[in-house]
Amino acid sequence: MILDSHHHLWDTRELEYTLFETVDELRRPFLRADYEALGVPRSICVEAASAGADGRRETEWLLREIDESAVVAGLVAWAPLERDDAARHLDRLTEQPGKPVVGVRRSFEFEDPGFPPRTAAGAREAGDRGLVVDLVLFPPSLRATIDLVDACPGTRFVLDHLAKPPIREGGWEPWASEFAELALRDNVACKLSGLPTEADRDRWTVDDLRPYVEHALACFGPDRLLYGSDWPVVNLAGGADRWLAAVQTLLSQLEASERDAVLAGNAARVYGSRWT
Repeated sequence: MILDSHHHLWDTRELEYTLFETVDELRRPFLRADYEALGVPRSICVEAASAGADGRRETEWLLREIDESAVVAGLVAWAPLERDDAARHLDRLTEQPGKPVVGVRRSFEFEDPGFPPRTAAGAREAGDRGLVVDLVLFPPSLRATIDLVDACPGTRFVLDHLAKPPIREGGWEPWASEFAELALRDNVACKLSGLPTEADRDRWTVDDLRPYVEHALACFGPDRLLYGSDWPVVNLAGGADRWLAAVQTLLSQLEASERDAVLAGNAARVYGSRWT
């Protein structure tokens, strides 16, 4: 059983994604039917408005796109957590008909390493509504992330892509130490996703990724790691099938029940509170 905890859908005919303008491989529609053709049995779709699209319009489009899907179980939607109107926006998300909004995400990866002042309040409001808060960022933001999580003990957080460690450069610190410190907070889980695009996209090997995955297992354990494909972004670095094969190799030393947890069970548990 696979439950893909992290993939995207978008339609560049409907919305403008400014960060895709220079990436030919991503500057086209990636629709529900394209994703379902991969054969994944169950998934959670994650917003891509972070790439420069209008978040509210994207959420409306995504909810229409996944409404009849037998594969996509829920949506992690864009939300302006740092704004004064965050609570009203979150209320609208939880009241949406159709597939449930199971979490929210507001990307801070291309901004200053700290978070805007009201972000913690917005994250607490999301937690109050039973929504998971996904975090997508680069390693310089890990220190501020620890402070954010400490300010929101009642909110469940999921760190996307292992906080994008510097695999391509073979970097380790301070990512490793701050990642380990964040993992001490039991209201944080972490997605085993996005690593091929942080490595040498054309020549990465399983061994290039191994130290980072082993560190994630040591810090979060197999009960707080969630497999995610990061499709279609993963197509920039070999595709979803190659990444899944690498994950299965990297998890091969675990017990079968632990592998099943990373590949499906943990995502069902972490995001499942709002599933219908």
